[in-house]
Amino acid sequence: MKAVKSTPAPDEFQRDEFESVLLAELQELRRSERALQKMYPHLKSTPQLRTRFMQQLADMQQRTYRLDAVLNPVGAMQFTASVPVAPRFSVA
Repeated sequence: MKAVKSTPAPDEFQRDEFESVLLAELQELRRSERALQKMYPHLKSTPQLRTRFMQQLADMQQRTYRLDAVLNPVGAMQFTASVPVAPRFSVA
């Protein structure tokens, strides 16, 4: 008797792919959070660090808003109207 290989259904494959992307995004957000936590104590003593800190904070906020929009599309539409976004600075 031959062994039958089961292939994942298309929706199962998409769910696995979605979960992988979701986990990668959460890991990236955690990495960004750690970097910001390390930078924060040095902001007073190193003013030139402030621009980089603000840029990374703004990027992290945008990532969280996009992730929230994917996970909760209806709530994200209501939430974005009331939440200010940190200003983006150009880093030259």
